Amino acid sequence: MRLFTFFTAALLFIATIQLPIGFYTALRILVFICSILLVRSSYQDSLTNWVIIFLVIAVLFNPIIPVYLYKKSIWIPIDIIAGILFMAKGLFWKRTTH
Repeated sequence: MRLFTFFTAALLFIATIQLPIGFYTALRILVFICSILLVRSSYQDSLTNWVIIFLVIAVLFNPIIPVYLYKKSIWIPIDIIAGILFMAKGLFWKRTTH
């Protein structure tokens, strides 16, 4: 799961450059899936702050009812912040045993 988290973070940083719309569509799906998995994992580990953070990210990037902000200049800081959060979660990953 850590590698998936780092991979997602890297793609979020790459998303700050101009790329074809297909990349952003795939990124939206990937970020949504990774966020939901991190919500589940964080919830099981009783890490409430991470649950809230990744729920917000999942809502922003959800492919079912997309949030359209229409301007790349608005998405760039969101992509960077989300990338930093995914990197932080990957770096400080501590999975408890149940």
